[in-house]
Amino acid sequence: MTEKLELQPNEPLSVKVERHRTAYLAAINGEGNADMDQEAKARMDIIRHAPSDPGERDQKLLYVAGYLIASKGSLDPEEWNFFCQAPSHCRGIDEQRASGRNQ
Repeated sequence: MTEKLELQPNEPLSVKVERHRTAYLAAINGEGNADMDQEAKARMDIIRHAPSDPGERDQKLLYVAGYLIASKGSLDPEEWNFFCQAPSHCRGIDEQRASGRNQ
């Protein structure tokens, strides 16, 4: 029997990543009752995750980037806006654009 896990407000990023990875793989492989809504919810939990330190912030950015590359997808506007509301996430991107290094 599979027990439904409830999200905890202070869950570590690693737990959220594992939940998303499992939901994504189940959805794309058509396993059980998995669907893309579950995957999207798990992905949003990662996007909304508040990193506890710079290392966790980098892990979050790396996971989201890896997911986007692997899935050949993109963030929807709501996800992107939420993701960039945290200045520490986009500061480096904005600084690169301003200096012309991201051409």
